[in-house]
Amino acid sequence: MKLFIKLLCFSIIFCFSASRINALVQEKVTDQAHGLFSYSTFFDYPPFGYLNANNKLVTIYRPFLKAFSGKRGLPIKQSVPSSYDNAILQVVSGETNLLLGVYFSTERYRGIQLLYPSIVNNPIVPVTLPSSDINIQTKEDLKNLKGAIDKREHFSDYVARELQKLNVQEFDNSEKLYEQLFIGNVDYILTSRYYGALEQAKLGLRDMVQMSKTAIWDMPLFIGVSDAITNNAHKRLVKRIQKLLKEQGEELKESINQLLIEKIRQADEAARGVVPPSFVK
Repeated sequence: MKLFIKLLCFSIIFCFSASRINALVQEKVTDQAHGLFSYSTFFDYPPFGYLNANNKLVTIYRPFLKAFSGKRGLPIKQSVPSSYDNAILQVVSGETNLLLGVYFSTERYRGIQLLYPSIVNNPIVPVTLPSSDINIQTKEDLKNLKGAIDKREHFSDYVARELQKLNVQEFDNSEKLYEQLFIGNVDYILTSRYYGALEQAKLGLRDMVQMSKTAIWDMPLFIGVSDAITNNAHKRLVKRIQKLLKEQGEELKESINQLLIEKIRQADEAARGVVPPSFVK
């Protein structure tokens, strides 16, 4: 009888241990395949994130992804959204774990944890005509002027609220946007330094407008982690990324800045020979 009880206890312990080991293995597999290493980013905001001709997401966070993958080549699954709003919803729900490019204190990102420090900055700058005698250094200088913005840009909540205080018109077409400046309907355009440079290059206007070196607003973009991930997986992912940002943050920031510069150089190269729109006199 005693032998039977011992054997029964041993069987229970063995089954429990085997189940626990299997659960741990399964958790690791599930994390890698469906949770820990999936990301999304801007869907339509070059050069920060956009779909290329092969329907693949291109992200300026490429140096981060390479460093995150590491020498072991940890799997990183790309999640291609149908829209940027969909990308956010996927991360908030936990379907996707990382969102590369999150603004501080912005309501639409509730449910996403921001990780510091930021390694990407999105400065908003004024664009004027070279012949203009308008000097814009701060947002106070904009108050008595007429401006325009591209409504396809992605702003933080703070910047969006500040824009509502100004006399600015919205356009969803770059040619119409810059036409307002050239025909004198507006005094300035507000744009992301990088997005604006790419749009100007496509129109052949890069040498015909003046982009300020002084930003009206700096909008740091952070890496966001879904709060919907299970606690242990969430902690491991956050810890891994925070360690990476602490140790390689400055190096990654410099690599990304060089990528931004290269993207603009490529756009300028591709724009050689582009005939500017007819509104350019």
